Amino acid sequence: MELPTDPALAASLGNTSPTTACKICGATARLHGVVDFNKNCEARDGRPFPLAGIAVWYHRCPDCGFLFTTQFDRWPADSFVRHIYNADYAAVDPDAQLARASANLAPLLGFMKQTNLVSMLDYGGGNGALARMLSARGVAATSWDPLLDPGPLQASVDLVTAYEVLEHTPTPLQTCRQALSCLRPGGLMLFSTLTIDTAPTDACAHWYVAPRNGHLSIHTRASLDHLFAQLGHRLHHFNDLTHLAQPPGPPTG
Repeated sequence: MELPTDPALAASLGNTSPTTACKICGATARLHGVVDFNKNCEARDGRPFPLAGIAVWYHRCPDCGFLFTTQFDRWPADSFVRHIYNADYAAVDPDAQLARASANLAPLLGFMKQTNLVSMLDYGGGNGALARMLSARGVAATSWDPLLDPGPLQASVDLVTAYEVLEHTPTPLQTCRQALSCLRPGGLMLFSTLTIDTAPTDACAHWYVAPRNGHLSIHTRASLDHLFAQLGHRLHHFNDLTHLAQPPGPPTG
């Protein structure tokens, strides 16, 4: 596949500073490493894009371990659509259209039954496949995606899900605050994002650090704990991928 270097893309990313404040805890984060813009998650399975010749720099926080880039912070939505979530996106995230929603359906139904939750919003839900599957099974389910649903987000639900969303946002605090604002009192937020607590010395070598996938914010458990604590919630980590945000007080369910 021939993907020539895009001068406009390179110009829009610009330069980066040697140090910046961590977006999670505010500590001084130094530059940690650099990858090519076309680095993507499918490269580990032998399906990489050719190099774009465009550098994406990541900072790493010495306190909470958060790994992040600032180069996309000022991008408008149409830049993400043009350069990342475009017609080629299926090549770097083939599960996005249907497979991820199908895999999450049964566990989510079981979780909602166990916790007596009856309404949900799939935040960052892409094409809405998961919400449609849940609706077909009698769940009061809706979907909202900031790139596909430009209207205001208005919801009041028992559960917010956000599957593979937090690694995509350049504004983690604002994104999580918005998602949590849709919850009724006592509601829960169930989400997935891969935490990397045992990253290699060069964390940018990890397959999940993939700007072509839109992976701009790579968390540790500590960074997620700190993030949600600022928003008045505590986290339960089921594993390195799946996490549950709960309001203060005794566990629900």
